Amino acid sequence: MAITFTFNIAKNIKRNMTYTLLLATILSASMLNADDFSDHVSHLPDGPDITKEDVMNAQEAWGDAVVAIGKAGKQAPTVAEEAASSSYAFDLGPIQFKPTLAAEQPFRPDIEGALSYFVGGNDKYKEDKGFALKPWSKVRFDNHTVTMQNNIAIAMGHYYFTGPDGNETKVEYTKGYVKTTDNRVLIFLQDSSLPYQP
Repeated sequence: MAITFTFNIAKNIKRNMTYTLLLATILSASMLNADDFSDHVSHLPDGPDITKEDVMNAQEAWGDAVVAIGKAGKQAPTVAEEAASSSYAFDLGPIQFKPTLAAEQPFRPDIEGALSYFVGGNDKYKEDKGFALKPWSKVRFDNHTVTMQNNIAIAMGHYYFTGPDGNETKVEYTKGYVKTTDNRVLIFLQDSSLPYQP
């Protein structure tokens, strides 16, 4: 009995030491990188419960905006800025945005990087050709799953972009949506990629 009791005490001490070391490592790492990390952290606001209809409406609006940018001609940058401001959560802080065809600078947390991806013309992002300028005639979403918790929704699936020749380009996506207190439904997360080809 005494041996078992002593063994359990030793086990608890070892576990507590492990937790303490782990916590110290996390805290020291966050302190070391706090300045670099703080610029890339934003907090999502509270809001009313999001619905599947909210997500579908936001997706339709996003697709319509991509088509509208391609039709806007010289006004494309203005249309893109209006669409980005109303579709994405840039006013809440940096977002998580990894567009489909960006390789050299794949992460675009601010509106400048997003606009460059959609319409090009920014020397900071020389790889950008203006994805929305193709022009696309239609965008349709095929959600594989939509998960909702309070005012947050995460959708994953495929969207299809119809080009001038009528052919569709299939893209995989994950998008995160937040519903704000003023009932806006904004994208805070977007990760797109072309399907894997072995």
